[in-house]
Amino acid sequence: MTRQSIAQKQLLTLRQAIIIISIIALLFFAFKYGQNVLRYRKLQAESAVMDAHIAEVEVERTQIDRAFDESLSPANVEEFVRGILGWVRPGDEVVVPVGGIDDAAGEPARLAAPSPSEDDVRTDDKQPNWRLWLDMLTDGE
Repeated sequence: MTRQSIAQKQLLTLRQAIIIISIIALLFFAFKYGQNVLRYRKLQAESAVMDAHIAEVEVERTQIDRAFDESLSPANVEEFVRGILGWVRPGDEVVVPVGGIDDAAGEPARLAAPSPSEDDVRTDDKQPNWRLWLDMLTDGE
């Protein structure tokens, strides 16, 4: 039986403690590196989705710009003004259908307002405005 020195009787030697701490540090850094790799891949996937969305929005913006530019052409402006707003150019003949069904819209044609007869026409032009207002508010009583 040989006698051991005090340094060898210790549970862990200094060299063993350094090796264990190094292994724990390496495991910690490997774990953190793995987390960062996973986070990086997740961010790359999100970036790809956002890039695809940006491309879709760019295509939509291009289509809207093209449609806007086309809507400003003189032919489209004239079509809108004549068809929707009902404007006419000087010298055009305006035909207003009375009764029946309007072929263009497939709806009943609007009737033109009847022209007032001579009995309905009042001589309101001779009365002052305050009198006309008073008559209107009091229903002509």
